Amino acid sequence: MPLPTGLFPILLGARWDALPLGVRALHGSQHRVNARGRVVVSGDSRWPARALRGLLGLPPPCADAAIDVRIIRNEVHEIWARRFGDARMQSVLTRSRRHPDAFEEHLGPARFAFALAASGAGLRWVLREARVLAVRLPLRWFGGLIAGCAERDGRYRFEIAVQLPGIGLLVAYAGWLEIVDVE
Repeated sequence: MPLPTGLFPILLGARWDALPLGVRALHGSQHRVNARGRVVVSGDSRWPARALRGLLGLPPPCADAAIDVRIIRNEVHEIWARRFGDARMQSVLTRSRRHPDAFEEHLGPARFAFALAASGAGLRWVLREARVLAVRLPLRWFGGLIAGCAERDGRYRFEIAVQLPGIGLLVAYAGWLEIVDVE
């Protein structure tokens, strides 16, 4: 059996094979993946949430929008470029140096380390560390974080929500994707 080469297959090891095919297809080892679908985005409308969304490059609320995702992978990182209607969001995923079983997502000046909880239903991201401008933030601030993906009705489904004290619902987005091209 060949060794896994993508970030998620490497982190999950033998647990990778238990994931649904749709989840493995999007998070696998292909160098480029293009996917399209639909998404609903929500978030608090007060200025602290709007300002923080802007700083981190998170999408603004929208009732129903097209989503396009392009993933570019190499041996060092994954670049996730997303378009939510007219809004763009990009993050870079790398293997965590501090947490050997985790990856880090870089979003603007923030860096989040996540471990992966895998099951036959899909994946859950488990927050291990949060930093903004190299300052470590208390994990208790992120008790309202939900991040995961699954396969339902033959489609890749995702759900992300971040609730912060004093800010409210920073962002929540959920929807589905279908792969349109891989390399």
